[in-house]
Amino acid sequence: MKNNGFLVWTICLVTPFLLFACAGQKSRQTLPGDSLPQIGIRQAAVSKETPRLEILVHLIKKAEQQIDSKEPEAAFITLENALGIDAQDPVLWHLMARVQLMQGNLDQAEQLAKKSNLLAARNPSLEKKNWEIITRSRILRGKIPGE
Repeated sequence: MKNNGFLVWTICLVTPFLLFACAGQKSRQTLPGDSLPQIGIRQAAVSKETPRLEILVHLIKKAEQQIDSKEPEAAFITLENALGIDAQDPVLWHLMARVQLMQGNLDQAEQLAKKSNLLAARNPSLEKKNWEIITRSRILRGKIPGE
């Protein structure tokens, strides 16, 4: 009987400490929504400090050469492969917009340029190029008078 009393006393003494430790752990955890991107807030998908994978550099150069050589179908396939590796790279979406513009898919060109801009936070040079595509697309569709 003496052992049972000691066991009950130990459980009564240890239980509050365990409960307190568990409660402390729960309060330190972050909620899932805390780490999610916020709607309407532009965030760079890839920080400038993160170097691009070598294969992506190769695919971007290849796609640019294909675009310059007036081979939009080949460039499209190359860029699809690159997007399978990193769909958050704004340069890839920009190049896709250029390909769509070349092929006369003006609505898609504009939408892809907008997507690139959403991912291109803190890259004013790329944003400017995307706005040129958007503007050109709108002019060709007659949405902006001029040119």
